[in-house]
Amino acid sequence: MTNGHSCSILIVDDEKGIRESLRMVLQDNYDLYFAETGTEALCIFESRAVDIVLLDIMLPDIDGLEICQTIRARDEIPILMLTAKGDPVDRIIGLELGADDYLPKPFEPRELLAR
Repeated sequence: MTNGHSCSILIVDDEKGIRESLRMVLQDNYDLYFAETGTEALCIFESRAVDIVLLDIMLPDIDGLEICQTIRARDEIPILMLTAKGDPVDRIIGLELGADDYLPKPFEPRELLAR
């Protein structure tokens, strides 16, 4: 969904409620693209001009950490990892693979916008 904003965000999460929450928080200021799977995320990333990626770690097909590594190998855009797991090892691995930040779920909209 594009609204002609100057910045676009690719939101990758298999949970409909999380995607909807992110849409409500971000839609007024950003163009948003949504993916439920890693495969869909990579297709959108390859075909659209994306400025930021919000990426869940736990996806049904390709692990979010692998997607992070793939995107980082192709582009230096900011990647914010999202996860409900809360495992500090995932955070460390995500940052080592090129994520710029990490946000545990559930999160406050103000915290997301601040990052």
